[in-house]
This record gives sequence, structure tokens and C-alpha cells, in this order.
Amino acid sequence: MVRKKFYLSAPLDIEGWEVVETLERFTLYDEFVDRIDDALEVIRQCQEHWLSHQTNGEWSVESVRVLANVRLLSYNILQQFERFTDDLPRCIRWTLGESSNSAITDNQYIAALAMDRACRVIETFERWWSGFDTDLNGGSLENQAASIADAPDVFAEFVEDVRHEQAHLEIEARETTADLMGTARHYITLANVYASPLLSSADKIRISAAARKAGNSSAAIRREATIDRNESICSHAKRLLSDGRSEREIVGIIVGTESALKMPGGTAKLSTKQIRNILVAGGIFRVGEDNR
Repeated sequence: MVRKKFYLSAPLDIEGWEVVETLERFTLYDEFVDRIDDALEVIRQCQEHWLSHQTNGEWSVESVRVLANVRLLSYNILQQFERFTDDLPRCIRWTLGESSNSAITDNQYIAALAMDRACRVIETFERWWSGFDTDLNGGSLENQAASIADAPDVFAEFVEDVRHEQAHLEIEARETTADLMGTARHYITLANVYASPLLSSADKIRISAAARKAGNSSAAIRREATIDRNESICSHAKRLLSDGRSEREIVGIIVGTESALKMPGGTAKLSTKQIRNILVAGGIFRVGEDNR
């Protein structure tokens, strides 16, 4: 009998406990539970980007359709993005055949791609673990439970022997999931950037392009976004200085605005000391001076 493929076809409806309930029966699950938790956390963050398409607990028909198509066409999307464009949301819309007048926002398209990568992390582990357990005990949970109960040390030794024999499969699964998780984090960071009301469309495209040239690196995105954030803080401070505000007033005003967010789309804010350091580095304030 051919085993039905494990596929997360409705990522917007994924509940962490349901995934855990499906996977925790596998022999190797406990060793890699942190990686499953990381993937589920990315999926949760992605779902938050889509909440505007949820009413009374139900997702819109359009959101379900777009997520399903992103999952099916993610390879084509990434090929298109790599070859032809610096604007990832436009690339996704083009590949899916979506209208530019769609109710789906740029950050939601990118979050959908991040969700696809995170889903593939979970699916890759499930595929490896399922095959491993089939070779270990014929896929019978009853046989495995009996083996553990009768001779746990012998069973543990047998597990290690099978892992040694199938080391190439474990290496492949580890490398694949690490790459997928890296790109998932990359795209959720980029989705947060595109969700920021402080950045212009040109800034977002520039950040996307810079990150692509640097590889799938969320750190590259954060660096670019930080540059824009600091420039915004300095521009705001200049306007307040011209209005005759003191340095302490300027810092107090800025810390209460969205300019002080550590990352676009986030909630954590910079401290007053961090804002002052940014203004000193930008030449707006002088080192060691506090014009009260």
C-alpha cells in the first residue's frame, strides 16, 4: 500500500498542536523538536500578516486560493525572482497571475512564501522520520512499543545502528531543512519590512534587491532596514531642532513614534540611549553634550 504523502495544503489553518500530535509518534521527533517549533513560529508570524483576511474565524476565499497557489508554484516564483526582478511581491503576483488590484498586500505575498518554506521544513522532517521508522520497525507502532518495553537499551542501540547505515539520508534532511528554515526567516523578515508604513516603495524594493544580492540572509535585510530607520530618526530630529526643541525633548518625542521601532513591522522599540547614539552617529547631536 502506497503511503499518502504528508502535505500541509492549508497553511493558514495550521495549529501547532495538531502538527506536534502528528509528528511526536516518530522515534527521532524529540531530538529535533526545537526545529519543528521554529518552523511553527514562522508559520504563526506569517498568519498574523494575513489576519485582515479572516472574519469570524474563517479565512477569505481569496487568501486560501493565494496560499494554495504559492505552495504549488513556489519553485517557479523563486526562479522568476532570481532571474528577472528585484521586486519580490510583483514577481509573486506575476507568477500566480494575480491582478495588481488584488486585495492581497505586498507583505502578505511575501509572508505566504515564508509560510511555504516553513511548511517544507516540517514536511521534510516527516518524510525522513517516516521512512526511518518504516525501516526500523516496519512502520508498526505496536512493534516499536513492544521493543522499547522489552529491551530499551537494545532498541536504542538498534536505532543508532540504523542511523549510521542511513547517515546520508540524515545529512540530506538536516541540510535541506536548514536551507529552508534560513529562507523562511529571510522572507518573514522581508515581509515585516514591506509591512512598515515608514518605508517608501522604492526603499522596500531596494532592501529586497540588496538582500537578494547578499543571499538568503535576514541579517542583510535588517542591516538595510536599520539604515533607513536611522535616516528617518535623524531627519525627524533635524526638523525638531529647527523648531527649537532641546535634545532631551527630541529624544522623548522620537521614542514615542514608529520611527523608534527596532525593526519594521515589530513592536519592540529603541531605548532613549539608543536613539541618542543614533543621533550622535548621524551628526545631529554632539558627543558628550546634552542640550536640555
